[in-house]
Amino acid sequence: MNSGGPFRVLNGLLTRVYTFTRLVLTFVLWAILLILAAIILVPMLLLATRTPAIVVLPSNETREEIYNLACSKGLSSGSLAERELIWRRRRLVELSHPIRVVLASQPYDIPWGYYASRPNPTSFNCPPRKQASLQYWIPSLDMPEGEIVYSGATNRPKERARPNPRPDESVVEALWVVGYDDDRSHGRRSIEWLKEARQLDGRSPGSVEEHGLSHTVVPTGSLQMTYWYKFGPSEDVVIECYAPFQRCEGNVDLKDDRVPRRGVA
Repeated sequence: MNSGGPFRVLNGLLTRVYTFTRLVLTFVLWAILLILAAIILVPMLLLATRTPAIVVLPSNETREEIYNLACSKGLSSGSLAERELIWRRRRLVELSHPIRVVLASQPYDIPWGYYASRPNPTSFNCPPRKQASLQYWIPSLDMPEGEIVYSGATNRPKERARPNPRPDESVVEALWVVGYDDDRSHGRRSIEWLKEARQLDGRSPGSVEEHGLSHTVVPTGSLQMTYWYKFGPSEDVVIECYAPFQRCEGNVDLKDDRVPRRGVA
């Protein structure tokens, strides 16, 4: 009797089991890969074959039609054609076109050109806004010809009517002009805090009155801050100036109108 017979039988059996197991595992692996591919590729194919929605953009609109657009959030897909439509509409808007804002329950019709972020025409007929950010030239109070992107080099832009601004001319920005009933800028509290923290009620040493405002220099850390201020029954004014940056910002509270505002110059 051949002694190696049983071992050969066992070895053959194990070989067949190994081969069968490898085939099963290969099949399972391929099945998993095919399922993953289907999960990833099927949605991509559906998106690729879906017919895009057709957006009909108006053309040759008149200024009057633009002024009477229905209130909406405007176009949102960001396509080149839609962006061109927005800019075409904006180019037709007159700087003097009034945009209504309600401050302390009082409506104001402010010319479009004064807004720091000029509203899109699709918002002209929406309910009146309750705050405004405005830009204008000082000392003339003229509106800028174009929107001013506030940065270090654009507070004295050259314009057609003002090709070489004088040294005393610049554009200031009144930020968050709001009424007492909707004071999201907290301008009133800022004035009270600065008045106390910087001793701007006549206690600050070296205070000098000039142009109807008191001013003083107060050390703030490593900076020398110049403060211009005025407190009275009809208005409070506190302006901070940063000498290294040649920039000023401040808060103005028009008490008679119940309208606080924050400004940058």
